Amino acid sequence: MTAFSTLQSAHRPKLGSTFSLSGCRPFPLSAAEMADYDGRYEYWEAGIAWELRDTSPKHERPSVRLAELVGDIAKMRGTPIEMFRTADLQERGVGGTRIRAAQADELVYLDYHYEVPDVFVVGDLPLPDVVFEVDLTTDIRDRKLDVYAAWGVAELWVEVLDADLPSKRKQPGLTIHLLEDGRFRESAESVAFPTLSAREIHAALNESSTSAATVDTVRRVGGIMGRRTGTGPEDDPFLRVERRLSRHEGQREGRRDERISMLEGLLVARGITITPRLRAEAHRIAALPTAAVLGAALETTDLDDFLRPLTS
Repeated sequence: MTAFSTLQSAHRPKLGSTFSLSGCRPFPLSAAEMADYDGRYEYWEAGIAWELRDTSPKHERPSVRLAELVGDIAKMRGTPIEMFRTADLQERGVGGTRIRAAQADELVYLDYHYEVPDVFVVGDLPLPDVVFEVDLTTDIRDRKLDVYAAWGVAELWVEVLDADLPSKRKQPGLTIHLLEDGRFRESAESVAFPTLSAREIHAALNESSTSAATVDTVRRVGGIMGRRTGTGPEDDPFLRVERRLSRHEGQREGRRDERISMLEGLLVARGITITPRLRAEAHRIAALPTAAVLGAALETTDLDDFLRPLTS
């Protein structure tokens, strides 16, 4: 066993010798065959793999939305957050013998600075900060919940979709499980993503497009995480450019408004009545040479006469 496995063994929950996984079908897969197996499975142990019976797009969509949510938080934090979809987590013994393995829907690492392995062997690399699972037709409590606890996964998110699933008797929502003393307890908020609640995550995963509420959530959580790491939106390459362009546009708009205000003052001084039409043509006027605009303002007798040559 690895050093990690030896240290963790005293705190592991007892894993029963017989089990079945709801929503999955078992098939034989030897430890030797696993090295070359590139198919999808939920769980593997003792030469038996369990694959999903239902692989509909409904199962994949929450992972896509989660990637968008976490990616936006990472931009606000100012540093990348790595995610690995359907990656293998494997426990191995002496000589690399496979003991058990699980494929999560997402592995989330807040700070990943390692080469990406073919499989994530428990004890060889730090465990993910968050493991994400979708319970569409499956139930993580059948087996994987205890296995993740045995491995020492600190935080587990389990999503049950809002979608209409008549055959499923689960309450929609997201559950956050935090590891304490070798066992999971449910929590209303994440530890890895401070102040991010289960309710907010579930809402973000089930909305058709990013809502204003989710934007506020992203800004809050990303801001808190950034303050802890000393980074922020300006450290993200995309947001840095966007903010620079926005500031430039704001400065240009400010200069335009200043020109129009000065022009209004000049026209009023000449006794010309100002109407909303002047502001409506502000963009076109601001693009003209200053000398031409001032010349027209000094020669005009009314606003229409002033605007006619400039906007025609």
